[in-house]
Amino acid sequence: MLPSVGAPPALEKRLTFMPCSAALVPGDLRIVDRALPTETGVVDVGMTPGRSGPQLILASADGLRIESLLGDPAPRVIPVPGGIALPPRPWDVSRIPILDDWHDLGPPSALVPALHGGWLVDLTSGEARSLPMPVHATYRTWMPDLPEVEWRWMVQQVSWPSLERADDNGDGRLDLFALGRFEIYVYHAGPEGLPSQPSRKISFQPFGEETERESQATATNYFARDLDGDTLGDLMLSTISGGLSDGQSLTRIFLNLADGADVSGAPAAERLVEEAFSTFTFVDVDGDGQVEILEASIEFGVLQLVRFLLTRSTTTKIRVLRLDPSAAGGLRVRFEDDFAFKIDFAEGAIAGVIPKLGDWNGDGVRDFYLADGEDAITFRLGHIVEGVPVFGSTVSSQPIPLSSGESLAADLDGDGLDEIVTFTNRAPDAPLLVLENLGHLPGTRASVASAP
Repeated sequence: MLPSVGAPPALEKRLTFMPCSAALVPGDLRIVDRALPTETGVVDVGMTPGRSGPQLILASADGLRIESLLGDPAPRVIPVPGGIALPPRPWDVSRIPILDDWHDLGPPSALVPALHGGWLVDLTSGEARSLPMPVHATYRTWMPDLPEVEWRWMVQQVSWPSLERADDNGDGRLDLFALGRFEIYVYHAGPEGLPSQPSRKISFQPFGEETERESQATATNYFARDLDGDTLGDLMLSTISGGLSDGQSLTRIFLNLADGADVSGAPAAERLVEEAFSTFTFVDVDGDGQVEILEASIEFGVLQLVRFLLTRSTTTKIRVLRLDPSAAGGLRVRFEDDFAFKIDFAEGAIAGVIPKLGDWNGDGVRDFYLADGEDAITFRLGHIVEGVPVFGSTVSSQPIPLSSGESLAADLDGDGLDEIVTFTNRAPDAPLLVLENLGHLPGTRASVASAP
């Protein structure tokens, strides 16, 4: 947890760390709570070379600071030449993936943002080297004249690429993809790790001239994932454009046929969803080792607008998609259903807890829960039988004292059953809720089920 206390300029940034199963025991002595340095911009947690136990990685404009979460080793400071592109952040702190085996050699290293892309930091030697990435920015200035409501010399918004790791060239190593709006840089991992320059660059034009003039009304989401089960990284490029009356999401999939996906040709699959904005996540729903595409589409249009005005609710359509050359557009819909979400105008948020996937009965198949009003969630179990909906009907309901918020799912005690962690960033007094899975849902093995 990364809570904050007070308000700038006297805001205090804090961290609460709960080791495995500690979150299920209120007041567990293993829970760590500490203040963070004021200059901290982002953090990450993981294991680092030469230090025992989980480590806290703190990134600020000056460099990295490594602190032990459970042991006694003294903190270590690693300066980064020229500093990290993290101007002071007065409001809060967040976690981003800094620590990973970026070289695909075993030991983790740290990747932090730079104006040219990133700094790749060796956590043993402290050496930092440049890693160019496709970075772009927007600049706006407000002149002292009406009708502007905020005057600034300059407002800058920098966009770094999304990062993915997948095998691009078929050598079995995980390569690094830096997926920017107009370019994708691919770094092929080798015996010495990542090269200092991209192994290949891919240019892509997501929109035409007229749409790009209104670029702030558009969005791009690019992914490098193995979507057809051949262990090679495919490219999925999704764009969003338009407004409430003419919004659309266009998704194209380019398969890696052995030497890297090529976006200049025809896509292997293409999907256009009109009068809707779509987002995606990837999960192996049925446990067969191949990921499905989970699409969530917030639909608009005249009918949706009327419904929104009358009921203060909006509908999200959930679909589970899988590549299938014989299906229309190259994607087969394995599951589809509508879910209505109430809008809490007083809080400016969706009423109820945002839905999440997890394995609630320990059978290896993903299940689904969604909000049931403002004070409960309902569970729908997953199935793998062909012809049966991926998520069945509601099997149980769970009261939850949180009117709105986000949630995470993870097995916190190692019994094979996922717990649910719910929280909200909007109410400073709202508690962090941990729902322990007692194993009472249908299909749960008797060996992991608890007494009622």
